[in-house]
Amino acid sequence: MERYVNTSGNELAIYSDSSFTTRTGKLYRDSACSCIFKQDDAVVLLYRISPGGAFKVGFSDYTGGVQE
Repeated sequence: MERYVNTSGNELAIYSDSSFTTRTGKLYRDSACSCIFKQDDAVVLLYRISPGGAFKVGFSDYTGGVQE
């Protein structure tokens, strides 16, 4: 998996599907997580919902933060 950092300067909406219709969470500015998959204009992210807490998986339409 590749590292992903929200470098957009804003909180990112996280969605339940690749059509970005149902918002299920958010990724805070400068937060790091894992990029499971990237295709076209979407990334699938694995991220913590709180420090030391449970994980969630969701889609984002901001792909600029994927780092190799």
